[in-house]
Amino acid sequence: MLISPIHMVILECIKIIHSINQTSTGNPNAAVKIIVDSMKVKWYSYFDEFPHIYGIAAILDPGVKVDGLANLLTFYYELLGINYDIAYYVNKCKTILDRLCELYRAVIQPEFIHHHHQHHHHHHQFETENDFHIIQRWKNHSSKFPVLVRIAKDIFAIPTSPNASKSAFSADRRVLDKKRYRLAPKAFK
Repeated sequence: MLISPIHMVILECIKIIHSINQTSTGNPNAAVKIIVDSMKVKWYSYFDEFPHIYGIAAILDPGVKVDGLANLLTFYYELLGINYDIAYYVNKCKTILDRLCELYRAVIQPEFIHHHHQHHHHHHQFETENDFHIIQRWKNHSSKFPVLVRIAKDIFAIPTSPNASKSAFSADRRVLDKKRYRLAPKAFK
């Protein structure tokens, strides 16, 4: 089960498939190899393509960005031995992120955005540190990238555990009923 920050899911998947490959090739026991190879097939059935939210989260990681995402995906699919259109996936993530920026920009106060307008958000440059903490980094750049900070804050809050996601989606009966079917606008601030 994956339980890691959303911007690190692809990297964690690389570690797992690398470990599976190492176990498969490094173990002389034929039975173990068969089991591990079936694990790889099962893995591929779940992670043959990452949901775009993982790619967007990686792009928002100042240590990864667009080029890093392409490199991670290249390495991942090479480990799986699969030919995959990485450029299409990365461009789709960028397109979705651009659309998110437009939507968030419409919500954030126009005079604040006009005063602090940003361009080329996919190419933001941050220095790196050993004690890097992604959420604090975005908070530190909130005046420079106000739209991306809001998007990053929302995306990094998404749980990556399948159980957490399942629980969140199954809670709808407890949250939405005849008495609670609308949210006040202030709930979204």
